[in-house]
Amino acid sequence: MKTVLTTLNAKYIHTSLALRWLYVANKDNFNISFKEYVIKENVYKIADDLLISDPDIIGIGIYIWNVDKSMELISILKDRRPEVIIIAGGPEVSYDPEFFFKKQTIDYIISGEGEFVLGKLLNAIAGNRSKTGIEIEGVSSHNRINRKMAKADLENLAKLPPPYTLKEDTEERRHRLIYFETSRGCPYQCGYCLSSLEKGVRYFPLHYIFRNLEYLINHNARQIKFLDRTFNLNKKHTKAIFDFLIRQYKPGLSFQFEIYADLLDDEIIDYLNEKLPPHYFRFEIGIQSTYEPTNKAVNRKQNFNLLAENIRKLMNGGKVDLHLDLIAGLPYETFDRFKKSFNDVFSLGAKEVQLGFLKMLRGTSLRRNAGLYGYEYAQKAPYEIRFHKDITDIEVRRIHAAEHALEKYWNSGKFKRTMKILSDTYYKGKYFELFDETGQFYEENNLPEHGYHLEDIFLNFHRFLLSKNINMFDELRADYYSCFKIRPHGFWENKMDKKERKKMLYQIGNDKAFLKRHKLNRQIIEKHTAIDKLDEKRFLLTVFCNDGSRENPMFIDVSVQPD
Repeated sequence: MKTVLTTLNAKYIHTSLALRWLYVANKDNFNISFKEYVIKENVYKIADDLLISDPDIIGIGIYIWNVDKSMELISILKDRRPEVIIIAGGPEVSYDPEFFFKKQTIDYIISGEGEFVLGKLLNAIAGNRSKTGIEIEGVSSHNRINRKMAKADLENLAKLPPPYTLKEDTEERRHRLIYFETSRGCPYQCGYCLSSLEKGVRYFPLHYIFRNLEYLINHNARQIKFLDRTFNLNKKHTKAIFDFLIRQYKPGLSFQFEIYADLLDDEIIDYLNEKLPPHYFRFEIGIQSTYEPTNKAVNRKQNFNLLAENIRKLMNGGKVDLHLDLIAGLPYETFDRFKKSFNDVFSLGAKEVQLGFLKMLRGTSLRRNAGLYGYEYAQKAPYEIRFHKDITDIEVRRIHAAEHALEKYWNSGKFKRTMKILSDTYYKGKYFELFDETGQFYEENNLPEHGYHLEDIFLNFHRFLLSKNINMFDELRADYYSCFKIRPHGFWENKMDKKERKKMLYQIGNDKAFLKRHKLNRQIIEKHTAIDKLDEKRFLLTVFCNDGSRENPMFIDVSVQPD
């Protein structure tokens, strides 16, 4: 029997660790392979590619981002090859198998961790046992629903060929995000999260972790993201891995961790601030809300004062890049109270603030108790909420508009000078209001949220600020030019004609004292600079980083010389 495992990733840069685990756990005993696709690919072409090798069984990993496309794919596969056996797995199908058996011609569903379960199921299918006769923990069929979540023994997994060292990944490893796990499970019971359904935390052996991390570091990995739900739960485990990674430091390599900031202490913070190379680690910290009744409603334990103090200490150290998460639409949080949560979190000054929207995931306690809070939410993935009894649909849409502005003007990192002044002065303490008002400006002027050119987002923001009687043209221009390493073809607002520009550049290029003072030459002035008028006697010369020697353009204030 020939088996092909597959999934549809959200982006090409992503990789599926689950497929690789299933493959290495079963490749020595079965004729099995795996193929990955991206949800933007044509589903009919995906079906053609899967069927070209004439498989008997196709296993599909189904997640919230690919469920609709996966269901379409299954229909096409069954229509073209009715006899092919479809096995589905993944978090989206694990907790509600009845629903998916009703909708699709899936033959089997594996709930939970399927590395060793898949082999048992393939053996049972090969033995020609009927679907009603297969009783395997974690496996459901149309006639037999098994609600037990399969769990793999991590010690036994560690004895398998590693999923991180596959030859199939050698060529693309440096271009893709590598997922890595040192543990499975979560100790917390947050009502909106599927991880809350995994009781207890289990760890892979440290020698196994170190061996595979060393392999990835030495074989062209550039970005590694740890999948551990709370990476710093076990202090000894965390410190050992941090020690190892710091010893293995290489420029251009980075690691991402999900961190529970309440658990950090001065010892580990001081250690990171002292030992860590800058920008080597990125911490994703889920704060979600600073409103205690909301946190209690979703069983989230959080000491915001402690958390905030720990984040400030990390910020002061300047070594770790911080990404802070908020969720809009949680129970009891009104629009005004959400603004406070946002401002509380934004005031910490993290490089990125992720504003997400509550999704009613299958299997979560919050979905089961949706009526208690008056939730209305989409019935199709990703099951995002529309409103609840404390926040209206209009207010939720307004937060969406603010979120688009947040992504463009803060998280993009393209407006550092402008945003620093705005957040330190004009909107100090009212950070949400900045993005809310920007979002409303976009809506009132029918500006597109997506599909814009870089020049457009700068010009739109300039116009928004002018509508608030704030003129930050100089800062915006500097931010715009800092997005480029070579002279851009255009500029979002041009105040010099071609003749005047050519004259000024000619004059500067012939000023030998000026060139010597700024370590420039005539060729750089002609090919790698832009010039803009500040006033009748002053110009701004921007020298772009064409040789890789500087990260940002160099700005030089030039006084006009008499003819």
